[in-house]
Amino acid sequence: MPNRLNANTQRTLFEKCFDLLSVIAIIVIFLFIYLKWSSLPNNIPMRFDSDGGVSQWESKKSILGLPVFGILAWIVFSFFERFPQNINLRMYRSDDKEKETKYNRIIVNAIKNGIVICLILANWKIIGTVL
Repeated sequence: MPNRLNANTQRTLFEKCFDLLSVIAIIVIFLFIYLKWSSLPNNIPMRFDSDGGVSQWESKKSILGLPVFGILAWIVFSFFERFPQNINLRMYRSDDKEKETKYNRIIVNAIKNGIVICLILANWKIIGTVL
């Protein structure tokens, strides 16, 4: 079985706070969708052109796609974080492998949570255009 995070390789406060922020954002967007579901129109704009005009309409069920994709991305990237030795981002610190592993894990955490928050904000913007 591959090595997981060692006991002496603790997650940083940045990683913990960013994970918490993403989880809260996911919960809030699902709660918001649940509360506003009946007031959402049956067709929602899902794609916009460069001028800000609507280029594609979808059913209101499609509003769940971005948060669900965010959850899937969060799970996949969390797997990579859990096994940081599989991350192959060269930091040019070959003398200190533990430090390099830590920085790689932090970068993956930032990418993971950045994707989730961007998807949630995009979903929030789409919902805001129809309400």
